[in-house]
Amino acid sequence: MKIVKKLSLFVVILFMASCASRKDIIYLQDLNLNEGHSSVEIADSVFFKMPTFKPDDRLTINISSINPEAARPFNLYITSFNMGGITSAGQQQQQSYLVDKDGYISFPQLGELKVLGMNRIELQKVLEKKLKMFLPDVIANVQLVNFRISMLGEVTKPGEYIINRDKVSILQAIGMAGDLTIHGKRDNIKLIREVNGLVKYYDLDLRSKDVVNSPAYFLQQNDVVYVAPNKPQVNASASSPTASYIISATGLLITIISILTR
Repeated sequence: MKIVKKLSLFVVILFMASCASRKDIIYLQDLNLNEGHSSVEIADSVFFKMPTFKPDDRLTINISSINPEAARPFNLYITSFNMGGITSAGQQQQQSYLVDKDGYISFPQLGELKVLGMNRIELQKVLEKKLKMFLPDVIANVQLVNFRISMLGEVTKPGEYIINRDKVSILQAIGMAGDLTIHGKRDNIKLIREVNGLVKYYDLDLRSKDVVNSPAYFLQQNDVVYVAPNKPQVNASASSPTASYIISATGLLITIISILTR
């Protein structure tokens, strides 16, 4: 019976070591919301900076006016052809502008425009001011079309994601990636960001409400988010592939010994 007790204790210890604590899993644990009552939590500060243009960015710029023909020379289009049928049909698509290594784009009628460091609202205002002499009722619409982030590590769907809006938080990005797996470390999310040619690193703790006060809470273009595996997952990956079978066999052996020693 002593052998049975020892083996049973061994299996229990292995099981407990593989379990994750509740405090390691729950997001925003210190958020003080009274159950059954409406409550408001206000963050100390929220860091959000609209994405600014960098070399190799791609922009779409649409210039509109009450007179579409007057606005046409200020819009770049390319024609694509559908060759699937007997006759080919041309369809116009808006062409994107590439920001060169010095931060310039080449815009129709206006020539070289420096957009480095501008956000889309600032560029819209610049374009509308410059085009007023041609189109008194001009409206400019600018979009950054290559706003991408990368989600790596212990997320359900790792990969690169295209963002179609200016503002996306780390929690929204994790939601896009299907949430963290049960093996992901909630208390040490790594974010890698390039700023003016320098690489910055941030640590985020999703268990704390203070995550919203981090300058890395809202993501910037080309941010890389890495979710490290927790300790049980690391230990599991470092152990023999047959470890789970050994545990199962040990449990079966305990059962057999228990029956034989009755």
